[in-house]
Amino acid sequence: MNRKVLLLAPSRGLGGGIERYAAAIEASLHTSEIPCGRIDLRAPGRPGGLRGKIRFIGEVGRAVRSSGAPTRLIVAHRNLLPAVYAAARQRHYSGTTVILHGHETWSAQRRRASRIMRREDVRIVAGSSFTAGAVAPVCRAGVLHPGIAADWYRTLVDASRPRRGSADRFELITAFRLPDWKTKGLPTVIEAVELLGEPRIRLTVCGTGRAPSELREAIDRRPWATLAPNLTDGELAERLGRADLFVLATRTRAGARASGEGFGLAMLEAQLAGTPVIAPAYGGGHDAFQHGLTGLSPVDETPQALSSSLAAMLGDDRLRERMARAAADWSRHRFDPAHYTEHLVRALLGDHVGDFGGIR
Repeated sequence: MNRKVLLLAPSRGLGGGIERYAAAIEASLHTSEIPCGRIDLRAPGRPGGLRGKIRFIGEVGRAVRSSGAPTRLIVAHRNLLPAVYAAARQRHYSGTTVILHGHETWSAQRRRASRIMRREDVRIVAGSSFTAGAVAPVCRAGVLHPGIAADWYRTLVDASRPRRGSADRFELITAFRLPDWKTKGLPTVIEAVELLGEPRIRLTVCGTGRAPSELREAIDRRPWATLAPNLTDGELAERLGRADLFVLATRTRAGARASGEGFGLAMLEAQLAGTPVIAPAYGGGHDAFQHGLTGLSPVDETPQALSSSLAAMLGDDRLRERMARAAADWSRHRFDPAHYTEHLVRALLGDHVGDFGGIR
């Protein structure tokens, strides 16, 4: 009897890098002809809060109980791990693979999940080598960089355009979930641009979710900045391909309000569209780009350091053009879905892929 997979995702239809990662996992499993279901904690129209969590846990338990075949959970975010207890009591439960994205590195809550992650039936996969190293005191983790679903990959590649040799204006772009604009470092980006005093700079802030009023006010006060919320995939790809430079300045903070960049999928998307990047100073972003080849990273998280990196990129047309070409070449070779699928399936399911009826 072939086994099944049940993918547990934090959200669907709300945007963000983890949601993109979950979509790539789901697409790869289907491509590999592995039976796969999916349950989302949050989605438009579904209740949130404690009520939503209780509903989610119950739905997972019922799905495993009624599956009719041994079922392995793939947990796309550590916060969904409590559902493992409900599933593990069911006859058809056949283990769990949990993906760690980076939040576990900074959050004060990470020890709460240690007990589950140390279970013999749980396999740990980290989204970057940085995250895998950071959680080593708790558990051993393999590395599976986030992937790009084939249709989204093609949309990004098709959006790439020939670079300009010189510019009468510089198009900067950033993208993230809009409610997270402070932890994603937008205030630092704004201050860094103002330190440059370069009148040709135009900044476009893309993202999903509802834009807080404070964010809108910060953009409205600056005529060189534009807010572009909730774009379609095609619109976002077109903006990424048109930009001269993508910048992400995620803040690294520990504690109850932890933040940090575990990988930085938006940077990879920009490079697939042929745009060089400036990555966060710290965290797992160095797995998502190549410093000095496809972009730069500031030496620390200060506006002054970011301003220096911006000046280096915007002040040298040849450097920017060379990095744009390298960004496209490197990202398309490294993250081609045709090569990524088999690696993803084996990383998630181990050496027993054939038990699921998939690739062997």
